[in-house]
Amino acid sequence: MKPIFRKIAKGTREIPIELNRFLSKKYPDFVTNSSSESLMNQVPVFMFHTIHYESFKEQLDYLKRNNYSTLSLREFLDFLKGKYQLTQPSVLLTFDDGEKSWYTTAFPLLKAYGFRAVGFVVPHYIQASPVEQTNTKNWLSWPELIEMDESGVFEIESHSYYHSRIFVSSKLVDFYHPGFPDALTLDVPWLEDQGRYTNTLSWGTPIYECAPRLKGQAQYRDSVKVRQACTDWVASQGGERFFENANWRKELLQQFHLAQENYASEKLEHYELDEQRKFHMLKDLTVSREILSEKLNRPVNHLCYPWGVGSEEAVSLSKIAGYSSNFWVSLDQRNSNLPDDSPYYIPRLKDDYLFRLPGDGRHSLWRIFRTKLKRRSKSLEIY
Repeated sequence: MKPIFRKIAKGTREIPIELNRFLSKKYPDFVTNSSSESLMNQVPVFMFHTIHYESFKEQLDYLKRNNYSTLSLREFLDFLKGKYQLTQPSVLLTFDDGEKSWYTTAFPLLKAYGFRAVGFVVPHYIQASPVEQTNTKNWLSWPELIEMDESGVFEIESHSYYHSRIFVSSKLVDFYHPGFPDALTLDVPWLEDQGRYTNTLSWGTPIYECAPRLKGQAQYRDSVKVRQACTDWVASQGGERFFENANWRKELLQQFHLAQENYASEKLEHYELDEQRKFHMLKDLTVSREILSEKLNRPVNHLCYPWGVGSEEAVSLSKIAGYSSNFWVSLDQRNSNLPDDSPYYIPRLKDDYLFRLPGDGRHSLWRIFRTKLKRRSKSLEIY
C-alpha cells in the first residue's frame, strides 16, 4: 500500500475531531447552548497543558468574577459519590504532562487567586533538578513537583509512566525527520531497539500507523533490518542535512521499498502477543504510580490517560494497579460529571471552553473557534 504523507500543521488535524464531538453531542449543554444560564448540578473538568500568562490569567479572572469554586480531587470524587453538596458553581482544573510553565506561571497565579488544580505527570520525563527556563518547552523537576504538591495548590497524580504511542499496523505514514519531533517528544512513537524500549529514534526511522498504548491495541513490531537499512542510508547521505533535499521523502521511500524486498522472505515483522500487550499496559500504569508515590511520600491513586484515550481493558488494569479514578477527554458514556457517575469514566474539556461557562463576559462559540484557528494557523501547540 502506498503511504500517504500528510503535511498538515499539528493543530489543524484536531479540527475534524472537535467538530465530530459537537455533532455526536459529546460536549455538555453549557458549551453548545447559547442561552445557558447555569451549570445545574454538574462539575465540568477542564484540561490544560502549556500555560501562557495572559490567557491563563484571563481564565482565572473569569472564574473569580463569576464566583466559581475550584474543587480538590477529594471534593470532586465525593461529589460523584453524592457525598459532597455544591454551595456554588464549581469546576475541576487539570493539567497534563508536566511542562515547566506549570511551575513558573500556573502555580503562582493559582496561589494568587486562591484556586486549586490537579497535575497529571509523566514520571519518565521529570528531571532530577530544575532546568533553566528557555524559549522552548521544558520538563518540570522533582523538587518543583514536590513543592507544588506540598503547597496544597496542586495535587500531583499519574499520567502513565511513558505517555507512549506505539505502532499498531504496517501502514507506513512517515519517516522520522527534523520536522517531526514536538518540543517534549510526546508524539514520537516508542519501539523496541536493541533490547531497549525507546522513543529516541534515528533519522529516517520508518513511522507506521500509531495509537496510544493504553488504547489497548497490539503493538506492531516492525522489521529491525528494514528500519536499520533506512537509518543507515540516511546517515550515509549526511544525516540531518539529507532532509534539506526537497525530494527526500521520494528517495527515502525508494530505499524503504528496496529494503522490504530484500528482507521479505525473512518475515521479520509481527504483532506482540496478547500477554505481552497486557504486561506492557499494566507496567505503564504500575511503575508510574509506584514512582510518584515514593517521590511524593503519599499514595497516588488517580490516572489520566495520555491523549485522553483509554480502553475497557485499561480501566480493568488501572483497578488492578490501584487507581480509584480515570480521567479521559470526550466519552460516549457521558459528556459531563453528575452525582452517581462512575469515577472511572471522567470526561474533560479543553481549557478553551472555560469561557462557555455561564457568567458575565461569556464568549460565543464563534469567538472561541476563531481564537483556536488563529492559534493553530501559526502552528502553535494545540492546547
